[in-house]
Amino acid sequence: MCAVAVFAIGLSGWTLWQWWERRHAVDEACGGLVPVGEVLALRGSGGEITPARNLTDGIRLDDARLPQSCVLRSEEASGRGRGVGESGSFFSAQVATEPTGWTYEPVDDAFEDALDHTNPYIDVPQVYQPVGGGIAGYVTDTGVSVRLPCPGTEHRGEEITAIRASAGLSAATRAEFSENGQLAQDDRDRLARIAVTTANNLAAELGCSDRLPEPPDGIPALNTEPVAPEKAEGTCAWYGEAGLHTGRANASGWLPDRVLESSANELVWQERCLLTVSREAGSAVYERHLEGPAYQRFYKALGGPRSWWLSAESFFGDAAEHVSTDPVDDERAAIPGRGGFDDGANAWWATSVCDGEPAVHVLTAGYPYSEAVARHLEPVFRAYVEDVAERRGCADIAMPPKSDYQEES
Repeated sequence: MCAVAVFAIGLSGWTLWQWWERRHAVDEACGGLVPVGEVLALRGSGGEITPARNLTDGIRLDDARLPQSCVLRSEEASGRGRGVGESGSFFSAQVATEPTGWTYEPVDDAFEDALDHTNPYIDVPQVYQPVGGGIAGYVTDTGVSVRLPCPGTEHRGEEITAIRASAGLSAATRAEFSENGQLAQDDRDRLARIAVTTANNLAAELGCSDRLPEPPDGIPALNTEPVAPEKAEGTCAWYGEAGLHTGRANASGWLPDRVLESSANELVWQERCLLTVSREAGSAVYERHLEGPAYQRFYKALGGPRSWWLSAESFFGDAAEHVSTDPVDDERAAIPGRGGFDDGANAWWATSVCDGEPAVHVLTAGYPYSEAVARHLEPVFRAYVEDVAERRGCADIAMPPKSDYQEES
């Protein structure tokens, strides 16, 4: 009995030591900002936890400017053979301040239709959902990002206006424990709590007076199934309400007949609506234009409706300061007070001022679909920007000139 007791005491001591080591590893890597218990309850967190020093030095508020991030490896992630290129990492957190100076890019037209389930490059269509619950933030395919206004404060001698915090699982971890390709519900809820707590802890460190509220339970997953435009109720509702996909407004048949949206929320700094031409509608266009010049110029080059899509998206506040429609050429950035067209990116852009802050609105078309649909897009883009302006209180709208919507030639 004495031997058993000694063994039990030793085992409990070893377990306690492992528990302390795991918690210390998270705290040490992430600067004491993230809620350790929530991180260690995430999927993929089992076994020994170590910081990924080759990927980031961790969060050290006193040592360097923001943004900073921490990346954690786990024995469980490494042991499952996951994390190729990530060395078994399972979790990351980032903290940043505004102005960020980051460049934001609209959806890349180089990809095939983001709504095509056979597309090997996109696991989940990237239409991020708002967190909700009065929190400025959104849910991605791997995590949650939030924002907290923090005017009148500074970090390392530089004035800041807001702070950002994000928390996410690695893509490999999400894939391993996914539910239909998405984060599990309890992981989404937990990552939201981690992001909010991290933002609030950073706010306390920087002397911000405000705090984010607790996030609601049941953080939404990303929508993955396109719907008919008239059924849209969020960021794509404008398209169905304008009736652009029906009747004389779409006499050519080129305009999309399906949409993929998120909930509309005035607190997010980026929103998106994806639109696509279904294969059935694309076949009807084929039949209609088979004998005409449009077939020879466009449909034949398209090879079917697999890349017939549009993306309407907007960027607000700090995110609108540096919007580039072409990641290769920074000279193609959207200019405040103007609208225009980037023929290299097949993107039309407009600008406005929403609630006193800058905003940039972009309509991107897949290539070579853009060659066929361009001359039909002026009312589409105008309807989208007007809807955003009404929802977000925008003024001083500058649209592209009609000459930017190229005619078929």
